[in-house]
Amino acid sequence: MNTTRTTEGNIVTKLLTRVALVALLAVAPAWAQGTETPPPAPPPGPSKASLAVMPFTFSAAVLEQKGDDVQVVLKQFETSALTNKFITALVNTRKFDVVERSRIDTILAEHQMTQSGLMDTARAVQAGKMIGADYMLMGEVTVFAITVTWRPIPNTSKWSREIIAQIIVDMRIVETKTSKIVSADKGEARETGRSLHDQQVVTEIPVDSIDHLQRQLCDTLTIKTIDGVYPIRCIGFSGGVVSLNRGAGGGLEVGQILEVFSEGQEMLDPDTGDSLGFEEIKIGTIRVSEVLPRFSKAVPVGDMTAVPNGAVCRKSAPAPVQAQPDQPKRGPKWK
Repeated sequence: MNTTRTTEGNIVTKLLTRVALVALLAVAPAWAQGTETPPPAPPPGPSKASLAVMPFTFSAAVLEQKGDDVQVVLKQFETSALTNKFITALVNTRKFDVVERSRIDTILAEHQMTQSGLMDTARAVQAGKMIGADYMLMGEVTVFAITVTWRPIPNTSKWSREIIAQIIVDMRIVETKTSKIVSADKGEARETGRSLHDQQVVTEIPVDSIDHLQRQLCDTLTIKTIDGVYPIRCIGFSGGVVSLNRGAGGGLEVGQILEVFSEGQEMLDPDTGDSLGFEEIKIGTIRVSEVLPRFSKAVPVGDMTAVPNGAVCRKSAPAPVQAQPDQPKRGPKWK
């Protein structure tokens, strides 16, 4: 009896399976049934640029600075922490595929390359190709200044201490395919702290102040990195207003002056056939008039009857300082 029921169950299962297959073939497209070729795959979308960030280094001049105050703070200021915070800021922009630090360290060690040696463009390009990065980014701390000022507070036994910390990093971005330096710029950050003491003591900057100084610098360098790899571009021109592909947080300010360039003929290396980029032809100047969450608007400075989509914009001058309205004068009113 059990064998008979099992056999009947198997027969029912096979019948249901065949019915299901027939139903699926009836609604399946022709290419799934093998009677036609499958449709072509959709074209791939634009890919992010891969970026390898080399660990930041101190210049020899910075390390050789005299003064106990500077040396104390330098011991607290680790360049590895600065590099990691910079990488995090770049990842958060969602514009780059940032190479893992561990992969960079492994490849550099395998080929016996030092970090300081990568400041040479040729060696940086070689390392970038081995790592598989489109761009190599190198940063060197060239200025690290600590100014400490003690002032006695009148009519008390207390002392006021002011600490001003300043850091400047020279940054270069090299495109590994063309060996071209696409950006050579600097980032600067400044932190000021004041405190009250019973007597003059050894200078120490609080950990949160060092962290704030590093993150301030990273924000500046991140904008400059985006500008170097992904330049500002025109995405529309209507009614005398130019639309730009940068919104809030993209490094643009109202009043910023931009020079507009159209891309000309592609330049090729006659020996290798590799692309060396495109010739840029200046077509005019624009001024940022409005910064919106996802894009910005600008107006031409001078005669510009047309702006092609994709035209590159480069910063020409900083945004002018907004004039403050005159404050009413205090004191007696003279008749």
